[in-house]
Amino acid sequence: MGKQKQTVRRHARIKPSVDGVLGLISFSTRIPINRYITIEQMAGSVILWPYIGLGLGLIVGVIAYILDYIILEPLLVATLVYCFIIWFTGFNHTDGVMDLGDGIMVHGDASKRLSVMRDSTVGTGGIATFFIVSIVTIMALGAIPSGYLIQSVILMELCTKLSMITSMVFGDSDTKGIGVEIRKGMDLKALVVSIIVSLVIGGLLLGEAGVIAVFVSALTGLYLSNLADKTFGCVTGDILGASNEIARAVCLVFIVINLTVVMI
Repeated sequence: MGKQKQTVRRHARIKPSVDGVLGLISFSTRIPINRYITIEQMAGSVILWPYIGLGLGLIVGVIAYILDYIILEPLLVATLVYCFIIWFTGFNHTDGVMDLGDGIMVHGDASKRLSVMRDSTVGTGGIATFFIVSIVTIMALGAIPSGYLIQSVILMELCTKLSMITSMVFGDSDTKGIGVEIRKGMDLKALVVSIIVSLVIGGLLLGEAGVIAVFVSALTGLYLSNLADKTFGCVTGDILGASNEIARAVCLVFIVINLTVVMI
């Protein structure tokens, strides 16, 4: 518990399958998949999660395009786009953000913090953390220059999943929960491949801004796994969910900085 040096997962069970991808889609969205899918099948397809996120981003991009066309106020468009995202993803990962906030706020050792994070009630720390993450996300979406919104929305959902699989690779495993099995589908070699492919996609979508967004998303996942290891003694499913939401905010902030400051 509380180790300073992280454990790196090196031997993953990578076996992508149609069922595994469908399972991840069902887990990541409200899209119903009426078939039996095992956690092992989902874990074997985890390497494809960023590209499932890319597909999700395309759906959100269509929504953003329609809203941007009929509503002229960028901040209102950003708010509605964000509301659609967290609704369409079933609020799965927002719970992780709030649980992380509650766990960090508690005084005590790792086991006490972990028990608080797993508690079903939400405290002040969780509410405040969710507020910070959501407001930064909305403001960053609203600040994206005209002509770059759709590409940014598409890329940010790839970045969220890249951050999640980065968090899976580093840090100690939890002892229970779906995150334990899902993490078995990623290792360092698979992560490096995913980062390289994602960097190429980011460059194609937004050039330098896209490359930077992908890079900082991976760093976000690394940072959160390190924080979880030191604070809770392991990387839990809540940490993966928090990584998803926080990476979205972080990558959007860097996209805005690059497009509005660096490129001037």
